[in-house]
Amino acid sequence: MTWIDLGDPLPREAPEPYVPIRWEVCEICSLPSFSEVPDRSFGEVLDARVSHRVFGSVDDHQLGSFLWMACRTREMRASNLGFDLEHRAAPSAGAIHPIHVVVKRPGNARWWLYEPKTHQLLELKHAPAKLSSLYDLSLQVLQGDQAIRFLFLAEPGKTLGKYQDGASLIWRDAGALLGVMALTATAQGLTFCPLGITGEPWASTLADQGKLAGVGLALLGSAASS
Repeated sequence: MTWIDLGDPLPREAPEPYVPIRWEVCEICSLPSFSEVPDRSFGEVLDARVSHRVFGSVDDHQLGSFLWMACRTREMRASNLGFDLEHRAAPSAGAIHPIHVVVKRPGNARWWLYEPKTHQLLELKHAPAKLSSLYDLSLQVLQGDQAIRFLFLAEPGKTLGKYQDGASLIWRDAGALLGVMALTATAQGLTFCPLGITGEPWASTLADQGKLAGVGLALLGSAASS
């Protein structure tokens, strides 16, 4: 067995301020918010959670409700890292949240960045050309023609500005987000399945070299076809 040692993360004595990516976007789409609490108990959700491989279509209300519960920013506070710290449903090392959620709806080539502070989708300008091969690969792994596809994009510089040897923290953040999304989908009666592929080498082409890295994909659908 080959084990890749990612080192032992430790806070830096002095943070290295980082300037986050400025995205090139086209259309901006506001999503419906969500105030209702699912009527399933937490114990029922835990018992019912399972990965699905059959997906019905998801409308804007379902997508908005899902992202509102699982991914939105609930609070922010200033930091000396060059960006605000955030509180979301998923835990994150140092409240940094370096994982971006990119959404691919079925039926067109566009990819949308979820903005958790404003609960909006931002159309990524160059994504259709850069991610077309990734989309084809994801179909080989799991078809799901009606499913919404999520690409998880890490912005390593955010975490590495505070932690030396912080790569494992980024992967753990991605895993924590996947877990929260899976439980949220179950609570809302949706189907969810993570994919094993990371999104590389295509995901990192959305920014200058070293700024981004793909750390996973997942599918979301309704239970109508299952």
